[in-house]
Amino acid sequence: MSNRTWVEPQHGLLVSSGPHQNFVEIQDDFSDLEEKVLELTADQEKAKRIAKNSVDTFRDRHLTPAAQVCYWRKLIRSWATVSFVPEKYEPGTRKQRGISFETFA
Repeated sequence: MSNRTWVEPQHGLLVSSGPHQNFVEIQDDFSDLEEKVLELTADQEKAKRIAKNSVDTFRDRHLTPAAQVCYWRKLIRSWATVSFVPEKYEPGTRKQRGISFETFA
């Protein structure tokens, strides 16, 4: 992964060195990509450890389907607290505005 230029929710989970390392950081211009790939190719145990740590941290703990649903539910409910409630009908009529989600989908 290249250097982080903005903050995302998962950044606190990223470990770039040590026994719990779960990703490999490279330069934004990819100038050290070949060097990093060759290093991990030469040290298969390190590469496997990083991959296992990544799977354990992200796929099996923080990005499970249940965790993702929880995140989206909280996001949508939080957004609803600051958003407007749209009018269902055209003003002064019983004509429904827009289309239903089912029709759209």
